[in-house]
Amino acid sequence: MFIVNTKNTTAEAPITPFAKKWSAIEKKQKRNKTLKTKIDSLYKTFQDKVLPQERHFYKLLAQETQHLISFMPRKSLTGWQREELQTWIESNLDTLDTHPFRDAELGIAAREKYAKMLMDCSNKLDDSFMPNEEDLEGMRSLVTEIFGEQEEFTDEILADFIRDPTTFEQYLQEKIQAKRDEDNETQFEDDDEEFSEEAGEQYGQFGYDGNFNDYFTQQHSQKQAEQKSKLKSLFDTSKLNKLYKILANRLHPDKEINAHLKEEKSKLMAQLVTAKKNKDAFTIISMFYKFVPESELTLFDGSDEELAAALLALLNEKISELDLENQDIKYNNGLQSMIWQKLGARGKKNIDKNIDIHIADLEDCHTALRYIIDEVKTVKALKKILSERYDERIFNPFSELNGMLIEDLDDLFR
Repeated sequence: MFIVNTKNTTAEAPITPFAKKWSAIEKKQKRNKTLKTKIDSLYKTFQDKVLPQERHFYKLLAQETQHLISFMPRKSLTGWQREELQTWIESNLDTLDTHPFRDAELGIAAREKYAKMLMDCSNKLDDSFMPNEEDLEGMRSLVTEIFGEQEEFTDEILADFIRDPTTFEQYLQEKIQAKRDEDNETQFEDDDEEFSEEAGEQYGQFGYDGNFNDYFTQQHSQKQAEQKSKLKSLFDTSKLNKLYKILANRLHPDKEINAHLKEEKSKLMAQLVTAKKNKDAFTIISMFYKFVPESELTLFDGSDEELAAALLALLNEKISELDLENQDIKYNNGLQSMIWQKLGARGKKNIDKNIDIHIADLEDCHTALRYIIDEVKTVKALKKILSERYDERIFNPFSELNGMLIEDLDDLFR
């Protein structure tokens, strides 16, 4: 016999396979709900305590970048110093472009100023001027610095840019405007998503490869649908009706006096009616096990092994679903998952400790950025810092100056 219920764990009445699976489902549902609650709570705390500090970091980084750009025309900078300065500026610009809490206008303004500064030393040449390979390579390096490797230009276009820098500047402005429009559209979509979901899902940065994940989800759903279909065909209408009637008698709202319980039972009854209409055996059986736990009703006779196997397979699929849901909550839930990976921990005390440490790190960054903005006013002072950065980058390739921390979103925010 395959029995729905048994809460008795004695030797006389051992737990059935179905009861074991349903117990596992209940535990995993509770686990996921608890995890989601913790992550939502952390996200709210983050918005209140940490987000203002993150946005202040971004604003100071933009100010530092603008300040560094102002040193670019200084003639006393040597070749390696100028290169180190540009590396520093470009690193900042990359962070401004990719930071989760970016202000698009500040980032674009800094990039515009940098591009203009790179172009200021150029003068329009005669239309008959034919640049040599060295000139073309220099221009190619310039456009690569500004646009990255994704932009490719022919020698003819590069020659036009060299002869008439205003042509290049016009092209640059068009690209910057396109970038601004794209960022504004992205920001609008993020704001709309945050408005529609209080949890504030943004920036889906974590998870499996999209194509693989879509394929896996599709295969999983197809397999589950096939099993449900098989279960419907195996589980005849009379058995479903029997369970339905017992549940309807137990859950019918007209039999409830308490107003609050009456409302809850109305929702459960609507769920039950929908399940019966769709011949959703899994939902009916699950509700039966949950709300009629004392029943010893036999669902199957001993020979109905195919039906029992199909139901157990369906329960295993539900368990797999809940495990996937748990991973999604942890890793694929956008900004909330990113924050959890960075600051989450066991217990509120440990979470609060992580938040305090992160805020302290941000305040250290604020101090360092303000020092560059407020104290580094001369080329002499800048050269000293450029020398220190150069030595650090050359002799310690895993330092923060090489972007291992400040640009790495896996390490989050900084």
